[in-house]
Amino acid sequence: MISKSIIFLHVYLACVLGDARPPRVAVVGAGIGGTMAAYHLSLQLPEADITIFEPGPIGGRLATRIIADKEYEVGGSIIHPANRFMVNNLAICGLEMADSHESGSFNIISGGQVVFSESDSFMSKVQMIARYGLWSLLKLENFVENLLDCFSNIYPKLDEGYAAETVSDLLDEMSPVSKTGENSHEMILLTKMSIAEKLRSLGISEELIEELAMIAMKVNYNAFPENIHAFVGSVSMAGIQPGLWRVKGGNYKVPECLLEKSKGRLLRSKVDSITLEDNSQYTVRFGEASEVFDVVVIATPLTKDKADLKLHGLSKEPSFPGSYQRTLAYLVHGSLNHSAYGLDESLRIDNNFFIDRDDPVSSLSLLTPVDFNPDTDDPNSIPEVYKIFSRVELSRDDLAKYFSVIHSSLVVDWLAYPDYKTYPGLGSFKLHENLYYVNNIEWSASAMEMSALAAKNVVNLITNKEKSAANKLSVDNKVEL
Repeated sequence: MISKSIIFLHVYLACVLGDARPPRVAVVGAGIGGTMAAYHLSLQLPEADITIFEPGPIGGRLATRIIADKEYEVGGSIIHPANRFMVNNLAICGLEMADSHESGSFNIISGGQVVFSESDSFMSKVQMIARYGLWSLLKLENFVENLLDCFSNIYPKLDEGYAAETVSDLLDEMSPVSKTGENSHEMILLTKMSIAEKLRSLGISEELIEELAMIAMKVNYNAFPENIHAFVGSVSMAGIQPGLWRVKGGNYKVPECLLEKSKGRLLRSKVDSITLEDNSQYTVRFGEASEVFDVVVIATPLTKDKADLKLHGLSKEPSFPGSYQRTLAYLVHGSLNHSAYGLDESLRIDNNFFIDRDDPVSSLSLLTPVDFNPDTDDPNSIPEVYKIFSRVELSRDDLAKYFSVIHSSLVVDWLAYPDYKTYPGLGSFKLHENLYYVNNIEWSASAMEMSALAAKNVVNLITNKEKSAANKLSVDNKVEL
Protein backbone atom coordinates (compact mmCIF):
# COMPACT_ATOMS: atom_id res chain seq x y z
CA MET A 1 0.00 0.00 0.00
CA ILE A 2 1.33 3.47 -0.97
CA SER A 3 1.88 5.66 2.07
CA LYS A 4 0.12 9.02 2.42
CA SER A 5 3.48 10.82 2.47
CA ILE A 6 4.34 9.49 -1.03
CA ILE A 7 0.91 10.60 -2.34
CA PHE A 8 1.39 14.05 -0.85
CA LEU A 9 4.90 14.22 -2.41
CA HIS A 10 3.48 13.48 -5.86
CA VAL A 11 0.80 16.14 -5.37
CA TYR A 12 3.46 18.61 -4.30
CA LEU A 13 5.71 17.92 -7.29
CA ALA A 14 2.76 18.14 -9.66
CA CYS A 15 1.82 21.53 -8.26
CA VAL A 16 5.36 22.91 -8.35
CA LEU A 17 6.65 21.38 -11.56
CA GLY A 18 3.45 21.09 -13.51
CA ASP A 19 2.86 24.85 -13.67
CA ALA A 20 6.54 25.78 -14.07
CA ARG A 21 6.69 25.28 -17.82
CA PRO A 22 10.14 26.00 -19.27
CA PRO A 23 10.10 29.41 -20.96
CA ARG A 24 10.06 29.80 -24.72
CA VAL A 25 12.77 32.34 -25.57
CA ALA A 26 13.28 34.17 -28.87
CA VAL A 27 16.71 35.64 -29.64
CA VAL A 28 16.66 38.13 -32.51
CA GLY A 29 20.10 38.25 -34.14
CA ALA A 30 22.98 35.77 -34.32
CA GLY A 31 25.97 38.04 -33.94
CA ILE A 32 28.27 37.71 -30.95
CA GLY A 33 25.61 39.21 -28.62
CA GLY A 34 22.77 36.96 -29.76
CA THR A 35 24.78 33.75 -29.80
CA MET A 36 26.36 34.52 -26.41
CA ALA A 37 22.85 35.05 -25.03
CA ALA A 38 21.61 31.77 -26.53
CA TYR A 39 24.61 29.84 -25.23
CA HIS A 40 24.43 31.17 -21.65
CA LEU A 41 20.67 30.71 -21.58
CA SER A 42 21.21 27.05 -22.44
CA LEU A 43 23.61 26.76 -19.49
CA GLN A 44 21.61 28.72 -16.92
CA LEU A 45 18.13 27.65 -18.01
CA PRO A 46 18.83 24.24 -19.58
CA GLU A 47 15.12 23.47 -20.01
CA ALA A 48 14.43 26.68 -21.94
CA ASP A 49 13.15 26.34 -25.50
CA ILE A 50 15.39 28.71 -27.47
CA THR A 51 14.79 29.98 -31.02
CA ILE A 52 17.32 32.22 -32.79
CA PHE A 53 16.23 34.40 -35.72
CA GLU A 54 18.90 35.36 -38.24
CA PRO A 55 18.37 35.99 -41.97
CA GLY A 56 22.03 36.76 -42.69
CA PRO A 57 25.40 35.17 -42.01
CA ILE A 58 26.03 33.89 -38.49
CA GLY A 59 28.33 36.34 -36.76
CA GLY A 60 26.74 39.55 -38.01
CA ARG A 61 29.43 42.21 -38.09
CA LEU A 62 32.12 39.59 -37.49
CA ALA A 63 32.45 39.08 -41.21
CA THR A 64 35.00 37.92 -43.76
CA ARG A 65 35.37 38.13 -47.52
CA ILE A 66 37.35 36.09 -50.06
CA ILE A 67 39.78 37.73 -52.46
CA ALA A 68 42.75 36.22 -54.30
CA ASP A 69 41.45 32.80 -53.16
CA LYS A 70 42.03 33.67 -49.49
CA GLU A 71 39.68 34.68 -46.67
CA TYR A 72 40.15 37.95 -44.75
CA GLU A 73 38.49 39.80 -41.88
CA VAL A 74 36.50 42.88 -42.91
CA GLY A 75 34.44 43.44 -39.74
CA GLY A 76 35.37 43.20 -36.05
CA SER A 77 38.95 42.02 -36.30
CA ILE A 78 40.91 42.65 -33.09
CA ILE A 79 40.47 41.33 -29.55
CA HIS A 80 42.29 42.54 -26.44
CA PRO A 81 44.05 39.98 -24.23
CA ALA A 82 42.07 41.31 -21.22
CA ASN A 83 38.73 40.40 -22.87
CA ARG A 84 37.87 37.45 -20.66
CA PHE A 85 34.67 36.33 -22.37
CA MET A 86 36.31 36.18 -25.78
CA VAL A 87 39.35 34.38 -24.33
CA ASN A 88 37.07 31.86 -22.59
CA ASN A 89 35.15 31.30 -25.83
CA LEU A 90 38.32 29.90 -27.39
CA ALA A 91 38.43 27.13 -24.79
CA ILE A 92 34.67 26.54 -25.02
CA CYS A 93 34.88 26.17 -28.78
CA GLY A 94 38.27 24.50 -29.14
CA LEU A 95 39.52 27.41 -31.25
CA GLU A 96 42.99 28.92 -31.42
CA MET A 97 44.34 32.40 -30.94
CA ALA A 98 46.37 34.07 -33.68
CA ASP A 99 48.36 37.30 -33.61
CA SER A 100 46.49 40.24 -35.03
CA HIS A 101 47.92 41.72 -38.21
CA GLU A 102 46.71 45.10 -36.96
CA SER A 103 49.15 45.35 -34.07
CA GLY A 104 52.84 46.15 -34.31
CA SER A 105 54.70 48.82 -36.27
CA PHE A 106 52.92 51.65 -38.09
CA ASN A 107 53.32 54.90 -40.02
CA ILE A 108 51.46 58.08 -39.12
CA ILE A 109 50.68 60.08 -42.25
CA SER A 110 49.68 63.74 -42.27
CA GLY A 111 49.81 66.34 -45.02
CA GLY A 112 50.74 63.67 -47.54
CA GLN A 113 53.90 62.64 -45.68
CA VAL A 114 54.95 60.19 -42.99
CA VAL A 115 55.38 62.26 -39.84
CA PHE A 116 56.27 59.38 -37.50
CA SER A 117 57.10 55.67 -37.78
CA GLU A 118 56.77 53.26 -34.87
CA SER A 119 58.69 49.99 -34.85
CA ASP A 120 60.27 47.64 -32.34
CA SER A 121 63.66 49.31 -32.66
CA PHE A 122 65.30 51.10 -29.73
CA MET A 123 65.69 54.27 -31.81
CA SER A 124 61.94 54.27 -32.54
CA LYS A 125 61.19 54.20 -28.81
CA VAL A 126 63.56 57.12 -28.23
CA GLN A 127 61.90 59.08 -31.04
CA MET A 128 58.45 58.38 -29.60
CA ILE A 129 59.50 59.71 -26.19
CA ALA A 130 61.01 62.79 -27.80
CA ARG A 131 57.87 63.45 -29.86
CA TYR A 132 55.14 62.86 -27.29
CA GLY A 133 56.92 63.20 -23.94
CA LEU A 134 57.72 60.45 -21.48
CA TRP A 135 55.21 61.64 -18.89
CA SER A 136 52.40 61.85 -21.44
CA LEU A 137 53.10 58.32 -22.62
CA LEU A 138 53.22 57.02 -19.05
CA LYS A 139 50.02 58.87 -18.10
CA LEU A 140 48.25 57.45 -21.14
CA GLU A 141 49.39 53.93 -20.34
CA ASN A 142 48.32 54.33 -16.72
CA PHE A 143 44.90 55.67 -17.79
CA VAL A 144 44.23 52.71 -20.09
CA GLU A 145 45.50 50.17 -17.55
CA ASN A 146 43.26 51.65 -14.85
CA LEU A 147 40.28 51.35 -17.18
CA LEU A 148 41.10 47.69 -17.89
CA ASP A 149 41.41 47.05 -14.14
CA CYS A 150 37.99 48.62 -13.55
CA PHE A 151 36.54 46.69 -16.45
CA SER A 152 37.78 43.43 -14.96
CA ASN A 153 35.72 44.09 -11.80
CA ILE A 154 32.52 43.11 -13.59
CA TYR A 155 33.48 39.53 -14.49
CA PRO A 156 33.26 37.90 -11.03
CA LYS A 157 30.05 39.81 -10.34
CA LEU A 158 28.41 38.51 -13.51
CA ASP A 159 29.65 35.00 -12.65
CA GLU A 160 27.85 35.30 -9.31
CA GLY A 161 24.57 36.32 -10.97
CA TYR A 162 24.73 40.11 -10.81
CA ALA A 163 22.48 41.76 -13.40
CA ALA A 164 22.01 45.43 -14.26
CA GLU A 165 18.76 46.71 -15.79
CA THR A 166 20.50 49.73 -17.34
CA VAL A 167 23.83 50.34 -19.05
CA SER A 168 24.53 53.07 -16.48
CA ASP A 169 24.14 50.58 -13.63
CA LEU A 170 26.50 48.17 -15.36
CA LEU A 171 29.18 50.85 -15.82
CA ASP A 172 28.70 51.97 -12.23
CA GLU A 173 29.37 48.42 -11.07
CA MET A 174 32.76 48.66 -12.82
CA SER A 175 33.66 51.96 -11.15
CA PRO A 176 36.25 52.02 -8.36
CA VAL A 177 34.99 52.14 -4.78
CA SER A 178 36.64 54.25 -2.09
CA LYS A 179 37.93 52.88 1.21
CA THR A 180 34.69 54.06 2.80
CA GLY A 181 32.67 52.04 0.27
CA GLU A 182 31.47 54.99 -1.80
CA ASN A 183 31.14 54.49 -5.55
CA SER A 184 33.27 56.91 -7.55
CA HIS A 185 30.92 56.69 -10.58
CA GLU A 186 34.11 57.11 -12.62
CA MET A 187 32.93 55.03 -15.59
CA ILE A 188 29.72 57.07 -15.86
CA LEU A 189 31.65 60.33 -15.64
CA LEU A 190 33.76 59.23 -18.61
CA THR A 191 30.61 59.16 -20.76
CA LYS A 192 29.95 62.82 -19.95
CA MET A 193 33.14 64.25 -21.45
CA SER A 194 35.11 63.75 -24.65
CA ILE A 195 38.27 61.67 -24.72
CA ALA A 196 40.14 64.84 -25.72
CA GLU A 197 38.90 66.60 -22.57
CA LYS A 198 39.82 63.63 -20.40
CA LEU A 199 43.33 63.29 -21.80
CA ARG A 200 43.94 67.03 -21.41
CA SER A 201 42.76 66.85 -17.80
CA LEU A 202 45.44 64.21 -17.21
CA GLY A 203 48.12 66.55 -18.56
CA ILE A 204 48.71 64.57 -21.75
CA SER A 205 50.38 66.48 -24.56
CA GLU A 206 48.47 67.90 -27.53
CA GLU A 207 50.82 66.07 -29.92
CA LEU A 208 49.79 62.74 -28.43
CA ILE A 209 46.08 63.61 -28.52
CA GLU A 210 46.23 64.82 -32.13
CA GLU A 211 48.27 61.83 -33.34
CA LEU A 212 48.11 58.66 -31.21
CA ALA A 213 44.62 59.33 -29.84
CA MET A 214 43.50 60.43 -33.31
CA ILE A 215 44.69 57.09 -34.73
CA ALA A 216 42.68 55.13 -32.17
CA MET A 217 39.51 57.18 -32.62
CA LYS A 218 39.63 57.50 -36.40
CA VAL A 219 40.64 53.90 -37.15
CA ASN A 220 38.37 52.18 -34.63
CA TYR A 221 35.29 54.45 -34.80
CA ASN A 222 35.89 56.97 -37.61
CA ALA A 223 35.65 59.75 -35.05
CA PHE A 224 37.84 62.56 -33.76
CA PRO A 225 38.98 62.86 -30.12
CA GLU A 226 36.69 65.82 -29.43
CA ASN A 227 33.46 64.13 -30.59
CA ILE A 228 33.68 60.74 -28.92
CA HIS A 229 33.06 60.27 -25.20
CA ALA A 230 35.89 59.23 -22.93
CA PHE A 231 34.64 55.75 -22.02
CA VAL A 232 34.47 54.54 -25.61
CA GLY A 233 37.60 56.57 -26.27
CA SER A 234 39.52 54.71 -23.60
CA VAL A 235 38.27 51.37 -24.97
CA SER A 236 39.52 52.55 -28.36
CA MET A 237 42.92 53.46 -26.89
CA ALA A 238 43.18 49.92 -25.52
CA GLY A 239 42.71 48.78 -29.13
CA ILE A 240 46.15 50.05 -30.11
CA GLN A 241 47.98 48.28 -27.29
CA PRO A 242 50.30 45.33 -28.04
CA GLY A 243 49.12 41.73 -27.69
CA LEU A 244 45.95 42.10 -29.75
CA TRP A 245 44.73 38.86 -31.26
CA ARG A 246 42.15 37.29 -33.56
CA VAL A 247 40.58 33.85 -33.90
CA LYS A 248 42.38 31.50 -36.24
CA GLY A 249 39.98 30.66 -39.04
CA GLY A 250 37.96 33.86 -38.56
CA ASN A 251 36.33 35.61 -35.59
CA TYR A 252 32.90 34.49 -36.83
CA LYS A 253 33.88 30.95 -35.76
CA VAL A 254 33.02 31.97 -32.17
CA PRO A 255 29.34 32.85 -32.77
CA GLU A 256 28.99 29.83 -35.07
CA CYS A 257 30.23 27.60 -32.24
CA LEU A 258 28.13 29.27 -29.52
CA LEU A 259 25.01 28.91 -31.65
CA GLU A 260 25.66 25.21 -32.14
CA LYS A 261 26.39 24.62 -28.47
CA SER A 262 23.23 26.42 -27.41
CA LYS A 263 21.24 23.69 -29.22
CA GLY A 264 18.74 26.40 -30.09
CA ARG A 265 16.51 26.26 -33.14
CA LEU A 266 17.78 28.54 -35.91
CA LEU A 267 15.18 30.22 -38.12
CA ARG A 268 16.60 31.88 -41.22
CA SER A 269 14.03 34.66 -41.09
CA LYS A 270 13.94 38.41 -40.57
CA VAL A 271 11.77 39.48 -37.65
CA ASP A 272 9.30 42.16 -38.74
CA SER A 273 7.49 42.88 -35.47
CA ILE A 274 7.19 41.91 -31.83
CA THR A 275 3.80 42.39 -30.14
CA LEU A 276 3.02 42.21 -26.42
CA GLU A 277 -0.23 40.29 -25.98
CA ASP A 278 -2.80 40.54 -23.17
CA ASN A 279 -1.44 37.36 -21.57
CA SER A 280 2.01 38.98 -21.24
CA GLN A 281 3.50 36.80 -23.97
CA TYR A 282 5.04 38.12 -27.18
CA THR A 283 4.02 37.35 -30.73
CA VAL A 284 7.04 37.43 -33.02
CA ARG A 285 6.12 37.91 -36.67
CA PHE A 286 8.49 36.97 -39.47
CA GLY A 287 7.33 37.04 -43.06
CA GLU A 288 3.93 35.34 -43.28
CA ALA A 289 4.47 33.37 -40.07
CA SER A 290 4.39 34.11 -36.35
CA GLU A 291 5.16 32.36 -33.07
CA VAL A 292 4.49 33.13 -29.42
CA PHE A 293 7.27 33.42 -26.83
CA ASP A 294 7.51 34.08 -23.11
CA VAL A 295 10.79 36.01 -23.34
CA VAL A 296 12.37 37.96 -26.21
CA VAL A 297 16.01 39.04 -26.43
CA ILE A 298 16.77 41.58 -29.17
CA ALA A 299 20.43 41.36 -30.15
CA THR A 300 20.51 43.62 -33.19
CA PRO A 301 20.65 47.44 -33.37
CA LEU A 302 17.24 49.16 -33.45
CA THR A 303 18.17 52.67 -34.61
CA LYS A 304 16.12 53.80 -37.62
CA ASP A 305 19.07 53.52 -39.99
CA LYS A 306 19.77 49.91 -38.94
CA ALA A 307 16.37 48.24 -38.52
CA ASP A 308 12.68 48.49 -39.29
CA LEU A 309 11.60 46.05 -36.58
CA LYS A 310 8.35 47.25 -34.98
CA LEU A 311 7.42 46.88 -31.30
CA HIS A 312 3.69 46.88 -30.53
CA GLY A 313 1.54 46.75 -27.40
CA LEU A 314 4.03 48.18 -24.92
CA SER A 315 2.77 50.61 -22.31
CA LYS A 316 5.31 53.17 -23.52
CA GLU A 317 6.59 53.24 -27.08
CA PRO A 318 10.40 52.94 -26.91
CA SER A 319 12.63 55.22 -28.98
CA PHE A 320 16.08 54.42 -30.29
CA PRO A 321 17.80 57.70 -31.11
CA GLY A 322 21.24 58.07 -32.61
CA SER A 323 22.64 56.61 -35.80
CA TYR A 324 25.40 54.33 -37.02
CA GLN A 325 28.57 55.33 -38.84
CA ARG A 326 28.86 54.43 -42.51
CA THR A 327 32.16 52.65 -43.07
CA LEU A 328 33.57 51.24 -46.29
CA ALA A 329 36.15 48.47 -46.07
CA TYR A 330 38.06 48.01 -49.33
CA LEU A 331 40.08 44.86 -49.88
CA VAL A 332 42.69 45.33 -52.58
CA HIS A 333 44.90 42.61 -54.05
CA GLY A 334 47.83 44.50 -55.47
CA SER A 335 51.24 46.08 -54.93
CA LEU A 336 51.51 49.09 -52.65
CA ASN A 337 53.03 52.23 -54.10
CA HIS A 338 55.76 52.71 -51.53
CA SER A 339 56.85 56.02 -53.00
CA ALA A 340 53.49 57.55 -52.10
CA TYR A 341 53.57 59.70 -48.95
CA GLY A 342 57.34 59.22 -48.80
CA LEU A 343 57.03 55.63 -47.62
CA ASP A 344 60.35 53.89 -47.12
CA GLU A 345 60.54 50.70 -49.19
CA SER A 346 63.21 49.24 -46.90
CA LEU A 347 61.03 49.56 -43.77
CA ARG A 348 58.01 47.75 -45.23
CA ILE A 349 55.74 48.94 -42.42
CA ASP A 350 52.40 47.27 -43.02
CA ASN A 351 50.06 49.61 -41.09
CA ASN A 352 49.56 53.16 -42.31
CA PHE A 353 47.30 55.57 -40.41
CA PHE A 354 45.98 58.84 -41.85
CA ILE A 355 45.28 61.43 -39.17
CA ASP A 356 44.21 64.47 -41.21
CA ARG A 357 40.62 65.40 -40.37
CA ASP A 358 39.69 66.07 -43.99
CA ASP A 359 41.11 62.74 -45.19
CA PRO A 360 38.22 60.24 -45.45
CA VAL A 361 40.68 57.33 -45.33
CA SER A 362 41.66 56.27 -41.81
CA SER A 363 43.96 53.30 -42.44
CA LEU A 364 45.68 51.13 -45.02
CA SER A 365 46.98 47.83 -43.69
CA LEU A 366 48.45 44.63 -45.09
CA LEU A 367 46.26 41.66 -44.12
CA THR A 368 46.94 38.07 -43.17
CA PRO A 369 44.43 35.39 -44.23
CA VAL A 370 42.26 34.15 -41.36
CA ASP A 371 43.48 30.56 -41.86
CA PHE A 372 47.20 31.40 -42.05
CA ASN A 373 49.34 29.01 -40.01
CA PRO A 374 52.85 30.39 -39.35
CA ASP A 375 54.07 26.89 -38.48
CA THR A 376 53.19 25.34 -41.84
CA ASP A 377 52.42 28.12 -44.35
CA ASP A 378 55.05 29.91 -46.40
CA PRO A 379 54.63 33.67 -45.85
CA ASN A 380 55.98 34.31 -49.35
CA SER A 381 53.06 32.37 -50.84
CA ILE A 382 50.46 34.75 -49.39
CA PRO A 383 49.08 37.31 -51.85
CA GLU A 384 49.48 41.00 -51.01
CA VAL A 385 46.00 42.00 -49.86
CA TYR A 386 45.40 45.33 -48.16
CA LYS A 387 42.40 46.72 -46.27
CA ILE A 388 41.49 50.38 -46.56
CA PHE A 389 38.94 51.92 -44.20
CA SER A 390 37.15 54.97 -45.59
CA ARG A 391 34.02 56.91 -44.71
CA VAL A 392 33.29 57.73 -48.38
CA GLU A 393 33.30 55.77 -51.62
CA LEU A 394 36.65 55.45 -53.38
CA SER A 395 36.93 55.17 -57.17
CA ARG A 396 39.44 53.01 -59.01
CA ASP A 397 41.48 56.17 -59.56
CA ASP A 398 41.36 56.90 -55.81
CA LEU A 399 42.67 53.43 -55.04
CA ALA A 400 45.38 53.82 -57.67
CA LYS A 401 46.90 56.62 -55.57
CA TYR A 402 47.96 53.96 -53.06
CA PHE A 403 48.86 51.09 -55.42
CA SER A 404 51.25 50.69 -58.34
CA VAL A 405 49.36 47.55 -59.43
CA ILE A 406 45.76 46.47 -58.66
CA HIS A 407 44.86 42.88 -59.52
CA SER A 408 41.39 42.90 -57.95
CA SER A 409 39.36 44.69 -55.30
CA LEU A 410 36.05 44.54 -53.46
CA VAL A 411 34.21 46.72 -51.00
CA VAL A 412 32.01 46.10 -47.96
CA ASP A 413 29.77 49.10 -47.35
CA TRP A 414 27.96 48.99 -44.02
CA LEU A 415 26.87 50.73 -40.83
CA ALA A 416 29.53 49.17 -38.66
CA TYR A 417 29.28 50.87 -35.25
CA PRO A 418 27.54 53.82 -33.57
CA ASP A 419 28.26 57.33 -34.76
CA TYR A 420 29.21 58.77 -31.40
CA LYS A 421 28.59 62.33 -32.62
CA THR A 422 24.91 61.33 -32.29
CA TYR A 423 25.37 59.85 -28.79
CA PRO A 424 21.90 59.76 -27.17
CA GLY A 425 22.99 58.71 -23.68
CA LEU A 426 22.93 55.33 -22.01
CA GLY A 427 19.77 53.26 -22.24
CA SER A 428 18.26 50.17 -20.63
CA PHE A 429 18.69 46.45 -21.24
CA LYS A 430 15.05 45.99 -20.25
CA LEU A 431 12.51 47.48 -22.65
CA HIS A 432 9.52 45.85 -20.93
CA GLU A 433 8.80 42.84 -18.73
CA ASN A 434 10.50 39.87 -20.44
CA LEU A 435 11.68 42.01 -23.37
CA TYR A 436 15.42 42.74 -23.43
CA TYR A 437 17.77 44.72 -25.68
CA VAL A 438 21.45 43.74 -25.78
CA ASN A 439 22.69 46.42 -28.18
CA ASN A 440 22.10 49.41 -25.93
CA ILE A 441 25.58 48.52 -24.62
CA GLU A 442 27.07 49.83 -27.87
CA TRP A 443 26.46 53.43 -26.82
CA SER A 444 28.95 52.91 -24.01
CA ALA A 445 31.39 51.20 -26.40
CA SER A 446 31.03 49.01 -29.46
CA ALA A 447 33.29 45.97 -29.31
CA MET A 448 32.99 42.18 -29.32
CA GLU A 449 33.63 41.97 -25.60
CA MET A 450 31.05 44.64 -24.81
CA SER A 451 28.38 42.68 -26.70
CA ALA A 452 29.42 39.46 -24.98
CA LEU A 453 29.28 41.16 -21.57
CA ALA A 454 25.85 42.65 -22.29
CA ALA A 455 24.54 39.26 -23.39
CA LYS A 456 25.70 37.61 -20.16
CA ASN A 457 24.11 40.44 -18.15
CA VAL A 458 20.77 40.02 -19.97
CA VAL A 459 20.85 36.25 -19.41
CA ASN A 460 21.38 36.93 -15.69
CA LEU A 461 18.35 39.24 -15.70
CA ILE A 462 16.25 36.48 -17.26
CA THR A 463 17.65 33.75 -15.01
CA ASN A 464 17.16 35.75 -11.82
CA LYS A 465 13.55 36.49 -12.77
CA GLU A 466 12.83 32.84 -13.62
CA LYS A 467 14.37 31.66 -10.35
CA SER A 468 12.37 34.22 -8.41
CA ALA A 469 9.17 33.09 -10.12
CA ALA A 470 9.98 29.43 -9.46
CA ASN A 471 10.65 30.14 -5.77
CA LYS A 472 7.36 32.03 -5.46
CA LEU A 473 5.50 29.19 -7.16
CA SER A 474 7.13 26.71 -4.80
CA VAL A 475 6.00 28.69 -1.74
CA ASP A 476 2.49 29.25 -3.09
CA ASN A 477 2.02 25.57 -3.82
CA LYS A 478 3.70 24.18 -0.74
CA VAL A 479 1.90 21.14 0.66
CA GLU A 480 2.54 19.93 4.17
CA LEU A 481 3.54 16.30 4.12
